[in-house]
Order: sequence, then structure tokens, then C-alpha cells
Amino acid sequence: MENLQYLGAFFVNRWTYSFAGVGMASMLVWYLAPLVPGFESYFARSLLILALVILWGGANGAISWIRRRRENTLVQGLTGDDGSATAASPVERDVRAATAEEVARLRERVRAALRRLRKGRRRGYLYEQPWYVLIGPPGSGKTTALLSSGLNFPADQLDGETTPVGGVGGTRLCDWWFADEAVLIDTAGRYTTQDSDKAVDRAGWEGFLDLLRRTRKRQPINGAVVVVSLTDIAAADPGARAAHARTVRRRVTELSDRLRLRVPVYMVFSKADQLAGFNEYFDDLDAEGRGQVWGMTFPVAGGVDAFAAEYRLLLDRLDDGLYERLQAERAPDRRALLGGFPLQLASLQEPLADFLAQAFGGTRLDPAPFLRGVYITSATQAGTPIDRLTGMLARSFGVDQKRAPSLKPVAGRSYFLKRMLGEVILGEALLVSTSSKRTRRMRLLRIGALGTIAAATLVVSVGLWRAEATNRVAVERADEAIAGFRQQLAGVSLDQVSDDDLPSIVPLLDTARALPREPAGWLAGLFGLSQAEKLEAVERGIYHRALERILLPRLIWRLEQQMRGQIDNPDFLYQATRIYLMLGGAGPLDTALVRDWMALDWQARFPGVLNQQMREHLAAHLDALLADPLPAVTLDGTLVETARASFSRVSLAARVYGRIRPEASAAAVPGWNPAAELGSAGAQLFTRISGKPLTDGIPGFYTAAGFQTVLLPRLAGAAKAVADESWVLGRTDAVPTDEAALRTLERDVVALYAADFRAQWDAMLADLALAPFADRASAIQALYVLSSPQSPMRDLLVSIAQQLTVMPAPPPPAAGQPAGQAGGDAGAEQRKALAAVIGAATPDNAMPAVDALDQHFRPLKDFVGDGQAAPIAGVTRLINTLQQELAQLGPDAANVPAALQGSGDPVQLLLAESQRQPAPVSRWLQQIAASGQSMIGSSVRHAAATAFSGADGPGQLCKAVVTRRFPFSPSANEDAPLDDFARLFGPDGLFDSYFQAQIRPFVDTSGAVWRLQPVGGVTPPVSQATLAQFQRAAAIRDAFFPAGGNQPQIRFDLAPAAADDGSGPATLTLGGTSIATTGDQARQASLTWPGADGMNPARISFDQAVADGGLGLTLGGAPAGGGLGGGSIGASGPWALFRLLQQGRLSPSGRPEEFLLTFRSGASQASFTLRAGSSRNPFARDLLKGFQCPVLQ
Repeated sequence: MENLQYLGAFFVNRWTYSFAGVGMASMLVWYLAPLVPGFESYFARSLLILALVILWGGANGAISWIRRRRENTLVQGLTGDDGSATAASPVERDVRAATAEEVARLRERVRAALRRLRKGRRRGYLYEQPWYVLIGPPGSGKTTALLSSGLNFPADQLDGETTPVGGVGGTRLCDWWFADEAVLIDTAGRYTTQDSDKAVDRAGWEGFLDLLRRTRKRQPINGAVVVVSLTDIAAADPGARAAHARTVRRRVTELSDRLRLRVPVYMVFSKADQLAGFNEYFDDLDAEGRGQVWGMTFPVAGGVDAFAAEYRLLLDRLDDGLYERLQAERAPDRRALLGGFPLQLASLQEPLADFLAQAFGGTRLDPAPFLRGVYITSATQAGTPIDRLTGMLARSFGVDQKRAPSLKPVAGRSYFLKRMLGEVILGEALLVSTSSKRTRRMRLLRIGALGTIAAATLVVSVGLWRAEATNRVAVERADEAIAGFRQQLAGVSLDQVSDDDLPSIVPLLDTARALPREPAGWLAGLFGLSQAEKLEAVERGIYHRALERILLPRLIWRLEQQMRGQIDNPDFLYQATRIYLMLGGAGPLDTALVRDWMALDWQARFPGVLNQQMREHLAAHLDALLADPLPAVTLDGTLVETARASFSRVSLAARVYGRIRPEASAAAVPGWNPAAELGSAGAQLFTRISGKPLTDGIPGFYTAAGFQTVLLPRLAGAAKAVADESWVLGRTDAVPTDEAALRTLERDVVALYAADFRAQWDAMLADLALAPFADRASAIQALYVLSSPQSPMRDLLVSIAQQLTVMPAPPPPAAGQPAGQAGGDAGAEQRKALAAVIGAATPDNAMPAVDALDQHFRPLKDFVGDGQAAPIAGVTRLINTLQQELAQLGPDAANVPAALQGSGDPVQLLLAESQRQPAPVSRWLQQIAASGQSMIGSSVRHAAATAFSGADGPGQLCKAVVTRRFPFSPSANEDAPLDDFARLFGPDGLFDSYFQAQIRPFVDTSGAVWRLQPVGGVTPPVSQATLAQFQRAAAIRDAFFPAGGNQPQIRFDLAPAAADDGSGPATLTLGGTSIATTGDQARQASLTWPGADGMNPARISFDQAVADGGLGLTLGGAPAGGGLGGGSIGASGPWALFRLLQQGRLSPSGRPEEFLLTFRSGASQASFTLRAGSSRNPFARDLLKGFQCPVLQ
């Protein structure tokens, strides 16, 4: 039997039946889940079943843990293990101290009872059973009622008797009854009355309520049973009864408020057997009759107001059964008691109604407690019954009341308790409710939960609908897109491709790539309904087949056309054949190489911004094509053999070199450009002869870094890679395999690189030039920058020298260190690596290509040198000297540079230095020298022009003296002042001083005609025509100032000449001197002009008898004849002599200093012999006539 109980308990165990449910769910998952997309595989279904098992175990474990935790908390509250005893009042601590042994014993009994209940596998025996609290005054019969209720208390097996478990939690004076049906808490009567020690009783009562609320938070109790003895109601006066009612009311209110519950209260009036006639009236009832309920249960919405009517019905029932009981009873005394019982009970209606009204009535400010019912019981029959009727009569008439005999208790005779407790009260265990606030909160929570469930259901339903609709739309879109693609594909050749018209197929490939591959919206994937994977597989297949049948054949056809067109270009043909074989599946695929090749080809075929988008689309399609294995394609074998025959003639070293040069690593090396080294200021001083920008420089591959980081590291690998590409050549014997041959191959590759390196840098050096100087100020500034300590020219040349040093020289050995051990730096390591690559054995043949490269650029690197002794330092000093020379040539400089006067000429020094320095330095120095010469010449011309027109120059005075003045203008009426003439033309005069200071170094005066000559490469500041005027000015100086001095002085002899047949007597008067042609005055005179009187006036007079009297000439303002009675010619003023000579005719006589002077007047004439004191004389007519002031600009 016990085994059957265990078996039954096993099957009703939560773990057992829930595991059975999980097993059934797992079966459904295993067999039905494959119908749901995403759960077809064994793995997916196994994961789902595992998740169900984990959820089952976790949920049951959590439930068990929560229940065990709650029960442990409750047990701790019951056994006092929560430490709350420390909060007891001093009185209670005294009580605890006095009853410590009893407390310990009671605690042990509680624990023993709990162990007994656990042993019986009564899970949830404490928390899941209803709890009821019994309250009432002392002696009201609470404990007796429980013992007589017929409930089953398993704890009685502890000691063989029905004994409650004394609580030791909040207070020790309450009993805990653990029944199979419920847990009943019998509180001490003093908790209700609180009349022994109010503070202690109140603290105990509140501690008890707190214990309930702490241990059963959701539902501390299921109801409260208030037990009051009928004798207390019957015997009490109205005041005491009212006080008793108020006490009950306070305890019930505190119970509801403290526990925050609307607790149903069951009012039990005990000790009904104390009413006279009770036992006699109900003596005939059997056990079933005694177990019925005798009282009234109010409606939930009702209350104490219904008591009177219900009580009246109770009395009517008694009256209805009275006749039958009187007939059955034979004893007269018992019949008398029996007949008076209804009246006894009726006499209690008013006291009971008054008590209930005060205890459970309600007002607007004090709502009524939840009174569920009023019941009358009798737990045991003991004591002396009370006869209320005879008592009132005795008190009314003043006679003694006859005391009724005491009752003899009958074992097991309880009345109206069993069904009241077992069915009515315990049957309404769920009637308890929370407070209105908690009720509203719980209602809101339930509404929220239901709303959430409804919303979730709605969302899931809508999601399923949307998922189905979205997938349907996605499938329809895919069908439409595929149909459109097929229609677009109709005009494209797929079998025989004979064109490379890529622009025409790009839209088709774009369409194939743009086929929708997944449904729009995230809802499409709900519950595994997504068709994205299937659609993607179909559309990816369409796109890939389009790439293989549309794009790939055209790429191959394009390569074939390129190979045929470049059949004589071995380098191109080799790479093209490699890619051709790769795309045809005849060689290992190098996707990066194919991408780069096609990108360059498309850039050349479809250039510009307009085609950029098409190129990007082609690149994307090519990436997609290369992402998957390429199909086998039939290639043109004849074309391949022809190509192999062509590029097989190319040396293997050239192919290796061609492999390294276009690699990404070579392109990744930063290039070198002049702009980066010159800086912003230096970039303005340099230019390129070709017109290219300074930012366009040397590729990084042809720099020292390119050699060290790309060529050397990649050399062996590239040689090996080319050796491995025997499949391109079609034969394995075309590439070397032994180590020595590979070393020779690598050395040849280095030689090819060195040749290109040299060509790149030679071209760059030949293209770099200094920018022309705009003017003298910019030249001064540029030369200052070039010669400064931070010279951009120096920085540029140093950077070039560094780049030309592809292998750093090994450092000198340290003191005491062998020379062979000096080289632990990176440069030495690189040289060792290069030596290992090339396989050099001795210094004579080590690295021949690198050494040749170093020797080629050695002059330039030596020019840069290191330190102040380097040639570049001397060149910058010369540039600085020229800069200072130009800076001294201010715009108002009065003299030519000192360099032109015989000191050191920086221009000539720079020109000489340029012959000794390497290119491009020599060319730059020549540019600087040429610009310096030009700037000095410009400054000289400017200085000469400025000095000529200045206050100390002859320009202004020349214009005042020469312009429209005699003797320079023969017809001029105004004469040139002699003082100004002397200041202008005299020795050390303005013309002479200016010529000596500004022009003399540029003039060769050794010939009859002065000639211009450059000085130090500087062009003369005047033209040849201007120089002629200066030479004429010098002739005037020599003629008019033969003896020097600051005044003109001309010595000459004048004598009459033999007259011809037509001549007559005439007299020549020059100031105070007269010379006649006949008579006593016919003599030779030695004269000096201008003399003391200036030879003013000057006149010649003819005899009247001979002269034509009708001439009337006026010379110098005097009338001809002058009243002399004959003809005359004359002039006055400082230049009267020259004016008179101008009227005559001077004829050379064969000697430069001698002239024949002839005057005519009518038919008369007179001749004189004029003999100058020097061959340089002013009497030649072209000396002064027509002289013009020089013009300098």
C-alpha cells in the first residue's frame, strides 16, 4: 500500500507530469517542425528540443526554489530565527528570560512538526494552505472550538495527543494549529482585550500581524474568526457590551489595515450550551445533525443590517421544531427547559444586534468590516446554564433565582462546528481580497497583461500576414525582374562573341546584379517564412551565368585583339598572355593582376568623368566574376603560340624587372618631387624647362627607398615567380632553376633598374632650372634666399644626393675595430643583402650596376658634400656676393659698380665657377650670372640716365644752351651764354665729368671714331649715336679749351690775303682790332677769342667806290654800311666773331689749321688768311652746327 502511495505521488508530481508534457512537445517538434521553413535539419530541431528541456528544467527549478524560499522564510518567522526577538519590549524580554527553557522546547516542537510534515511529502503545506486567525477575549472558547471542529491535525503524532505548536516568533502567546485543511492561528485573548499590559499586548499584536505580512506577502490570511461567548453578551450590561464591541471592532480594523486586506470576518458566538434548554432542545441530534451550521451567512454585498431578519428566521425554525421536541421529551423538568429555549434565545436578539451593530456597523467615515456571517456554536457542555427569563423575573420581583444544576460534559458532543469550519469558513478561503488600492492595481495589471497578450496576438497575426504578403510581393517582383532581364537579354549574342562592346552590356549586367535578392522589410523573415534564401540563390545564379556568358567572352575577345595588335611588343604581349591564360583557366588566377589590367585598359578606352560610372560598374562586375571559379574556356591556341614565340625573345631579366616595376608595393613608395623639398618659398624660385609642374617628380620606385624596400626585397621573389610561370612560356626549360643562374638573373635585373634609375634622374636634373627674375628687387630677394643658411637650393641638392645614394656608404671603423666589422647599421645590412643577391666575391666586381650608378652621380654628390668645406658652400657665398652687389645698385646710384672699375666681379666669378661644377648646378650658375649681368646693366643704364638728367648732369643745361641758340643753330637770334658754354663743354665741365664717371669704361677712344664696348659682360648704358654726341662734345672741348681753364680761349692769326682782280679795299674790325686789306693797316694780327672785349662787334667794311651802294645789309642789328659810305657785314654779341665768319666763306688751304676767309658784298670781296693756333680748332663749320644734346633712357 505504501508503495502504491509512493507511485501515485510520483505520477502527480509536478516534475513528472511536466516532463511528460515536454516529451510530447518534443515529439511534435521532431515530426512537425520540418514543415516550418528553417527547421528542416536535424540540428535545428535538436536545438529546439534542447531549448524546451532547458526551459522545463529551469521553470520547475525556479518554482521549487521560490516555494522553498517562501516556506523557509515562513518557518524562520514561526521559529523565531529572524532575529525579531531583539525588538521586544523590556517586559517581554523579562518574560523571554523567565521562560527560556519553555521557548526552546516549543521551538523544537515546531521544527519537529515541520519535519514531520515534510516527511509526509506535503509540498506547499504551509504557504499554499489557507490561513485563519482566531481572535476573541480570554475564555471565549477559541481553543475548545478548534479541538472540537473535527479538523485533522497531523502534529498530534509527535506525542500521541492533539497539541498545538506554540509560536515563538513575534510573541510566544499564540498557538499555531497545522491541520490538513488549513493553518489556524489561535491568538491569545489578551491580544484582543489588551487589558493586562497594554503596551506589551499591543506590541505583541502588531508584531504578530507584521509576521503574517512578512511571511505571506501576497495573502497573509484568508479570514478571521471572532469568537465571543454568549454568556459574555447575556451577562454584560450595555456599557460593558459596547466596550467589548468596540474592542472587537478595533482588532478587526487593525487586522485589515495592517495586512492591507479586505478580510472576511466570521462572528462565532460560542458556549451556546450555557443557555438554559440548549442541551435539551438539541439532545436528539445525531453526529450529522450536530455538525450542521446554525447561524446565518450574509451576502457578500450585505452585512450586519440583515442580522435581525436572519435571526428572526432562526427563531422561527426553533419554534417550528418545538412541538415535535415537546412530544418526544417525557421528563417534565426537561420539557420545561426545552420549551423555554426559543424564548431564551429570543431574549438575546437585542443584545446581539446591539453588539454586532457596534462591532461591525459602518459609517461614511468608518466603513464597515467585511462581516461574512454570524454563527452560534457549542464546543463542549460544561458549567451551569444561564436562565435569562427567570433571572429577569427574579430581579423584577426581588426573589432568589433557583440555580440550575451543572451540566455534565459528554465526550465528542460539539454542536454546529464541524461544517461551519470545514465547509463554510474553509470553503471560502479565496473570498479574501486585497485593499481597494491593491485591488485597483491588480486589476490594472490584469488589464495590462490581457492587453499585452491581445496586442502581442494582434502583432503576431499582423506580422504573419505582412510576412506572407511581403514574401508574395518579393516573389512577384523577382518574377517581373527576371522577365524583364530575359527580354533585355534577347538582343545579346551568347554563343558567338565577336566584339568587345562593353558599354552595351553594362546595363544588362547592372540589371542582373540589381535583381531583388531579399524581400523588402524585416517582417518577411518571421517564423521562417522568408523566401530570401531561395530568391537569392536563383538571382545569384542568373547574375553569375550572365557574367560567364556575357562579360567573360568579351574580356577574352578584347585580350585576343590586343595581343594581335601588339604582337611586336613583347613586354605587353607577355602580360596579356598571362591574363589571357588565367581567364581561360589555363593558369593560376591572380585576381589583383586581372583587376589592374582591366582597370588600366578601361581607363584608356573610356577616359574622362563621363565614363567614370561605367568604369566603376565594370570593375564591380569583374570583381563578382573573379569571386567564383571561372569556367573552362576554349582559347585560341595559334594566337598563344605566336605570342609565346614573340615574348620568348625578351630576356628573362627584362620580364622579372617588368614584374616588379608595376607592382602595388612599388606604387606605394612615396615619390620624390622638387616642390616637396623646396618648400613654398623655394618652389617660387625654380621651374621646369619642360613646363611640367614641380609637383610632378620621380616615381617612388626610382628612389633610394624604392631600391631598398621594393627592388631588393622583391628581387628574389620576382625571379622565382617568373621562374614559376613556365606555364606562360609553355615550356619549363625556358627559365633557370639552379642557384647560380638565378643569381645572374638577379644581377641583370639590377642593371636594368640602374639604367632606368639613371635615365629618370638625368631627365629630372636636366629639366630643373631657376625661374627668371622679374626685376632687380625680385632678383635680390631670390639671391638672398638661395644664399641663406636655409637655402632651398641647398635643401634640394641635398635631397637629390640622398636619393641618388641608393646604398648608404658603410661608416668608418671605430678605433680598434677591424674594417670588416664596421657596418652594423641598416645601410651595411642592405649592402650585404645586395651583395648576397648579386653574388659578388671581390670589391672589383661587387655590385657593378650600383657602383656605376654611384660614379655617374658622384660629381653632384661631391658638390653637396658635408660641412662648410663642401663646394656648395663656396657657391652660395658667391651668390651672396652678387646679391649684395645688386643691393648696392640703388635707383639713384651716381656711379657704375666698383666691379666695373677693376675690383672683383661676382658675375665673372660665377661664370668661372659654373665651368667647374656638375649639371644642373653649372646651368643654374650661368642663369644667375646672366641675370646678374642683366640687372647690373639695367642699373648702369638707369644710373647713367639719372645722372645725365640730374642737377649735376649735363642734360638740363645742354638743353638750355644748345636748343635754338647760336652757334648751334646758325639761324638763331639768341646766343649761347659763354659762361654756360664753358660750364657745359669745358674741361671737367658737365659733359666731361659725366662722360668720365658713367660712360668712359664702356668706350674705346683709341680710334678716330669712338666705339662702345661691354665691361664684365655688362652692356654700355648709351647707344652708338649718343656716343657720337659725346665725342663731338669732347671735340668742342678740345677746340675751345686747348689750354684748359674754365673759359674758352682761341688763338689765331688773321692777315689780308692777296686780292683778286675784283677785290677792293676793305677793313675788318674785331672789337678794338682793325685789319685792312690795303694801306697802313694791311698787316697780320695775332688774336685771342674772346679776349678782353669779346671781339664785339665784328664787322668788315668795303670801300664805297667799289661797293654796291644799294645792299643795305644789317648784321647783328647794325645796318649795312653803318653810315660809312660803303658796304659792310657785321655782327655783335659774345659770338660776333662766329656770326661774322658765318657770313663769309672758310675754305681749307691744305693744312688743318689754316683757312682762306672770303667776304663778299655785291661786286666787292675781301679775303683773309686765318691760321688757327692748333689743328683742333673751332672754325670748321660742322663742329658746332647741328650739335644735339644726348638722350639717355
